[in-house]
Formats: sequence, C-alpha cells, structure tokens
Amino acid sequence: MLSPATDPVLAEVYETAKELRLARRVAILQAQDTLAEQSAEALRRRLDALLADPETHEAVDSALTERAAVLRTAVKTRMHELSQRELLEQIDAFAHRAGQMKRTLLAAERARQAELRARAAHAVQEHASWLESRITDASTRDAVLAAVASLRLREARSQLEGGLLLTRQMREIIAESLPALMRGEPMLLLGETGGAKTALAEYLSRHLSGRQPEFVSGYGDISSTQLIGSHELRPVDGATASVFVPGPLLRAMTTGGPLILDEVNAMPAEFLKRLNRVLQLRPGDQFSVQENAGEQVTIAPGFVIIATANEQTPHRYRGIDRMSAELVNRFGANSYRVHYPDHTREYTEMPVENALLAAASIADAEGNIPLGADELERVSRAAFISQQVFAGSHGEGFSEFISTEREIDGRPGLEESVLAPRTLVAILQKVAGSGGLISLDLALNRFVEGVMHAEDRQVLALILRSQGFLADSRGGSSGGYAPSGR
Repeated sequence: MLSPATDPVLAEVYETAKELRLARRVAILQAQDTLAEQSAEALRRRLDALLADPETHEAVDSALTERAAVLRTAVKTRMHELSQRELLEQIDAFAHRAGQMKRTLLAAERARQAELRARAAHAVQEHASWLESRITDASTRDAVLAAVASLRLREARSQLEGGLLLTRQMREIIAESLPALMRGEPMLLLGETGGAKTALAEYLSRHLSGRQPEFVSGYGDISSTQLIGSHELRPVDGATASVFVPGPLLRAMTTGGPLILDEVNAMPAEFLKRLNRVLQLRPGDQFSVQENAGEQVTIAPGFVIIATANEQTPHRYRGIDRMSAELVNRFGANSYRVHYPDHTREYTEMPVENALLAAASIADAEGNIPLGADELERVSRAAFISQQVFAGSHGEGFSEFISTEREIDGRPGLEESVLAPRTLVAILQKVAGSGGLISLDLALNRFVEGVMHAEDRQVLALILRSQGFLADSRGGSSGGYAPSGR
C-alpha cells in the first residue's frame, strides 16, 4: 500500500494539502488575515502543480482509493465497538431499573439480558472474521489501526469538552452508582488530587438531572447557614424586610436536583455533624429548616448528594480532617475510590489512558495534534509514573524513583506534588496554545521549578529525565537526584 510515510511524492502532496486546509481555516477565522490568504493561494498553486503531473495524479488517485477502503474498514470497526458498548448498556439498564424500584429482575428481563449477551458474543466473532478477510497485510493493518485510533481520539476530545474522559474506570463507577443515585442515596468519591473526582461528580449530576448541580466547595469556616440558607434584609413593597434566602441545599431539595459537596473532609466538624442527618434523607422525606423557624420542606424527587474527598494522607492536604466513622457510614456501599488513569498497569507498560487524555486535550476537530507522537508518549509515561509514585503504588520500577528510606518507611515517593491528569492537560494546553513560543520541555521545567517541596522537586526531575525531558536543566533549580543508598 502506498502511503505518505513511504512515498516522498505522496508525502509532499499530503503535507501541502494539510497545510492548505489549515491556512484556509485561519483565513476564515481571522478575517482580513492577508498572510493566511496569501499562504493559502500559494499552497493551492503548489498542490495544482503537483497534481498536474500524470504519474503523481495517478499515484494520488490510487492512494485515495486505498485510503477510502481503510477508512471504510476503520469506520465499520468503530461502529462495531460502539454497538458492543450499547449492548452492554442495554444489559445494565435492566439492573438500573430494577435497582431503582428495589426489586429483583423479572425472568423475562434475565432472558433478555442473556439474549443480548449472546448477540454481543456473536457480533464479536462475526466482526473478527470480516476483519480477517479485509486486512491482508501488515501495512493495511497498521493503517486501519491508525484510523480507528483517530476516531477514538475524536470521541475522547468530545468527551473532554463535555467535562469527563470516560475511561473504563469511570464507566464502571457510573454504571454501578446510577441505580442508588436515582433512589436519592448519597455518594462519596475518594481519591488523590487532580484525579477527576469533581468532574465525575458533575458528570453524574448532569446525567441524572440534565442540568448543572448546586455546588458547595469545602473550606474550614463554612457554616450550616451558608449551606441551608439565612435571613437577609430585602426591599419588599417599598419597605425593608427580613427575608429567608434558601442556600444550595434547600434549592436542591425543593427543585429536585443534585448537590455536590466538594472536598467534604475540608469542612469543619460541627458542620459535618449537621450533615449527618441530611445524608439520611431521601426524596419524599420532610426536612425541618431550623434557620427558618422550623419550616417543613418536602424533598422533591431527583434530590441527591454527591460528595468528594481527598485522601487522608498526613501532611499532604492542608486543612483535611479524618472523617468520622459515623459520617462515612452514611454513604454505605456508595463510596468509590477514584484512582489515577492506568492504575492497574505496571511501570513498564504503555499508559494508554494518560496518552489518550494527553492527545485529546490538544487535538483539533479533525483529530490533528500540534505535538509529535514521541513527545506525547514520553510525557504521558512521565505523568503516569509520577501518579503511581505519588499514590505509593509499589511494584517493579517503583524503587527507581524513591529513596531507600522512603521505601523502608512505606511512604509515597512524592509528598505533595504530582503530574496529575489535570496538571498534564494544563501543561499541554499551555504548550499547544503558545504558537510555538513554549516548548514542552520548557513548560515541564517551569512546572518542576514551581514545586515548593525540595525532595518532590528532585523526584519529579528524575522522573522527567528518565523520559528524556529537562536535559538542559542539570545543575539548575530542579537539580539532579539519586535515590539515597543506591
């Protein structure tokens, strides 16, 4: 199969056409951009000249025909993947409906689930046979895999724009938690910083209600009145009167919507004692508003509380207190630990979820990425390693990035800082949005220099250098680092 990677003429046609599309898009988006218009016109003329050669034209036609066949195979493969996902969601839907009604599955529902599972298994075998007949050589296989990856990337980009990359972990939590949430049972999401706990809570809230949730951010001096409501002086009929203004909790209760309590373990103990009672309430229950003379409020259907909490690691998160057993028990079995992406992988494996997140965060609508594949892979690996070291995930490779003392003490290799998914996205978007002024290496160096904890700064530099970054920063503020005793 001819491809731009192996044929220099096709490579020039491909790059010229790609640059022409970009120049035209810039000219449209930036009206009166003379340089973009001139560039587009020059590229059009160059492309016309290349295609004027009969041999080149024939090669391009042949390559386009082959490309069309590859895309058809990729699209059908992707449609198969989405169909499999839809079948699994249909199977789960029976459990969701039964769970919402607190009943067992009907015999007819179990039979339907078995039918759907059989259909899914048959579809897998059928598609595998079809693929075997379509892919006859390694070149075609690689082209199809690349095209399918591009389609997955576009979906991931769309998911990120919606607020959450739906990794396998996220899908599993969503599928398992929905029945309980629909019944109004509270949910707790635990995990390390930057691991998308809040994004997951917001996604679940929108999925349940179709609108933005009420939101309360945890901090040390929040009071019950700020959550429930308080009296304020307001103009009424030409006079000033004391009027009760509902807070986010009451608004969620009366409108039947979700309430997110973000970083609930950063809230004061006295506040959490009041919250204990609230977590026992369900739609249809009565709530007595002490702040408004004991007014009785009937909780509307759709009300639910979703709380997030950072790990209770000593000295890591300022102002974080250990949640009481009484409070934790209010969430029952609806507590979920949200791990960093790729948490089940070994240090030596490819961190595919981090890599997909990295690519999707800077891809354009057509799936083009402004950074090289090698750079993206290396920074994804660095992020993954830092996340595992920060979480204290022992395994083959862990000891390469921590000191002997920390390994013996069982302490995480990083105390306070990590190249978390949120941080990875921010760094890549900074680089991609700089117009070439900021390199990825420079952005990573700035990140390390901004770390306050000295030993963390050294460990992060070690991790990044292991992936080929910070090569020119030795002896600088990020310094070299060798685990003691090694």
